[in-house]
Amino acid sequence: MKGPSGFRVFGSVTLALTSLVVITAFALAACGGGTTQTAAPQASPGATGSPSAEPPRRAAPLPTPTVAGTIAFAKVRAAGSLYSDICVVRTDGAQLKMVARSGSYRALNPAWSPDGGTIAFTALGPLDGGAATATLAVMRADGALLASLTDVRTHGDEAAWSPDGTRIAFARSWSTGRTAIFVMNGGGIMSADGAGLRRVTRPAAGTRAAAQADRSPVWAPDGRILFLRSGDVFAVDPDGSGLTTMTDVGSIAEFALSPDGRRIAISDGKRDRVVLMALHGGGHPVKLLDPVSDYAASDGQSRDATLAWAPDGKALALATSAGLYIVNADGSGLSAVPGVGAALDPAWRPQ
Repeated sequence: MKGPSGFRVFGSVTLALTSLVVITAFALAACGGGTTQTAAPQASPGATGSPSAEPPRRAAPLPTPTVAGTIAFAKVRAAGSLYSDICVVRTDGAQLKMVARSGSYRALNPAWSPDGGTIAFTALGPLDGGAATATLAVMRADGALLASLTDVRTHGDEAAWSPDGTRIAFARSWSTGRTAIFVMNGGGIMSADGAGLRRVTRPAAGTRAAAQADRSPVWAPDGRILFLRSGDVFAVDPDGSGLTTMTDVGSIAEFALSPDGRRIAISDGKRDRVVLMALHGGGHPVKLLDPVSDYAASDGQSRDATLAWAPDGKALALATSAGLYIVNADGSGLSAVPGVGAALDPAWRPQ
């Protein structure tokens, strides 16, 4: 059976990624509470219905966003829980839905296809013991028609669609901790012998292979792939040529490239802030969230924020361990999407 863009579909409700896990999609299921319209979700440790994070340190509540749009994100189920599910929500907090609920795995890193009809995501785990894997899967925006993109041998994570939707860049990991950027051709279909899979990055000269940690690929409008290495952003052509250093920060935990490819927002873990800067240098950084720890949970969770641009380049979504925030690209208008709780990996649906 074929799904969106020719993906191999293994079921409209469940997809067995390995013998240890089943990822189940719940079309129109309530995310974080309410009554589902399909089968009851699996029980999981820590999913008790308690708040998903301690309140943030800031005192005054933030207004509801006025910027319109729909965002997919990974929602942490409960305080202290390792489990997270893929949800979608409107920026005003309406229509909060779960579209993929993990079993013994953690669902992360949703990525919309350019036409907004498909979401790729990562199944990370297992969390109940056994050899850890990271597997890419894909589903329709309503959670139906799940398909596998990688298997347990490939360890795929952090999918990024090419602008024309025909290729996917992702981070592949090994048991040594090494990661590299790969590109999957042919609409995401990978044959059993690995055909259609191209390695894009390799260790820098003089670097031990086991120490390489390339991650978080993003496809630029000009066709190049940006990614994180050693706290900075690099760019490379999809064939692996033309490696270029794009930043000189050294402490970038996460980044997001603007739709026009001219600016990047970075979560600077060392300086506890999110700022916006020109990709090729020049000008002064614009503070978007400073300090991040004031907008994260006060229970010692990570201060890093994960980031996503609105399709028109006028605003960004920032996810932390306490909530999902919207801010204008000039640093004004900070607001909070109501009813979300701890969030990771926002992805704004294309217009």
